[in-house]
Amino acid sequence: MSKPSARSLYICRTRETIAPFGDPVGQSQVMQETLAETQQRAARRFGLRPVFVDSPAEARERPCLITTDAVYFSERALGTFLAQLARRPGGAAAALRRCVSVEHALPLQDVRQEDWEGPAARVVYDLWYLADGDLPARVEDLRSALEGRCPPLVVPMKERVIPLRLPSLLEEERILRYPLTSTVIVHVSHWTHLLWLSQLSLGVAGMEYFRAHRLHSVGKLLWAFLRRPSLNRYKLLSGLNVVGPGARIHPTAYLEASILGAGVQVGAGACVRNSLLGDNVIVGDHAVVLNSVVGRECFLTDRFFLASSLCYPGSTLGNVRTQMAVIGREVYLHGWCGLLDAKFIGDIKVRHRGRTEGTGRSFLASCIGHRAVLGAKVLIHPGREIPNDLLLVSRPEDVIAEVPPDIPPRTPMVRDQGTLVPLSSLKAPTRSNHGSA
Repeated sequence: MSKPSARSLYICRTRETIAPFGDPVGQSQVMQETLAETQQRAARRFGLRPVFVDSPAEARERPCLITTDAVYFSERALGTFLAQLARRPGGAAAALRRCVSVEHALPLQDVRQEDWEGPAARVVYDLWYLADGDLPARVEDLRSALEGRCPPLVVPMKERVIPLRLPSLLEEERILRYPLTSTVIVHVSHWTHLLWLSQLSLGVAGMEYFRAHRLHSVGKLLWAFLRRPSLNRYKLLSGLNVVGPGARIHPTAYLEASILGAGVQVGAGACVRNSLLGDNVIVGDHAVVLNSVVGRECFLTDRFFLASSLCYPGSTLGNVRTQMAVIGREVYLHGWCGLLDAKFIGDIKVRHRGRTEGTGRSFLASCIGHRAVLGAKVLIHPGREIPNDLLLVSRPEDVIAEVPPDIPPRTPMVRDQGTLVPLSSLKAPTRSNHGSA
């Protein structure tokens, strides 16, 4: 007798918000959608009806799938979980074996780790199949209520790991093991989870596009080889881009393994690699975008460098370099501001649920809140959260605000307290007397 299939995926609302944005977790940006939209799309992909509920007890259909609004799961992860369910009786909780992609997004996640140092090491997530029985009234009680009734079911997965060199002083941290996989599950409760999800998005988005456009993707791969008959990976990858309608790409720009939305503009000499660009993004001349997700309507100015970052829609990024950062909606970064992204000794600490927590990473920038403005000469320490609507400017004495009208010609002048004064008027530093003979 075949196992009854679930028809609904119940998504329990939590009170989780993501600092510094203050957004409900379901409104967090994951690739080019919100987390809630990704959950609904994945459910419908497999014929499930997504139903948001305030209390688990409202999920009355049996059998069913149940999760919370803070759990991201890729289409591949959900589909493989459903396929595995058909092979075993009773309830189950989705689990992934310990691997590079699981560990990549693991810090600060509220998940259950089992046999972590053993051969069956795995992470168990809040994505359950419930065959029968009642559910608690509170979301907070779901895990304890289902732990005995829904044992872990490991979801098979494949991943490819690419070593990337990092500018670290510590030899053991110079190589980042960058995973590519389309089977991803993450509990989202912190901005770092959004960052790490964006870094995993290339494998997810690429495979989801391939499954949705299988014939077109095979034809594109074949055309890329025929147009550039070579086994050189870079020549092949440069032909594996998805470019939306109305996009304008300068002939000297370089694209590689990226997905560009409608109306995107890429300027002369610009480089976009392994990235997702939303609709109407503008990439200026000689700008570089690597391994990043850029939301719609963003403007990346000339010669800007963006790497391994997530940008919400509508921001203007004009500083020299941004790496490992999360940028909120409608943010403005001045050309002379900077987000520091490295710590030479120890890991970078962040605030999470009222506590200071380690990330296990020495290479991480900060999170900039919605509509924040960072002016010239503003430097942000790694791991910081900049609140929404904050306007940060440089100190007044760092800017020449007053120019005296009677400056003698060819007289060396220096900035001092916001004005110009003759160099000769400043006192020379006194030398300490160490006792000459």
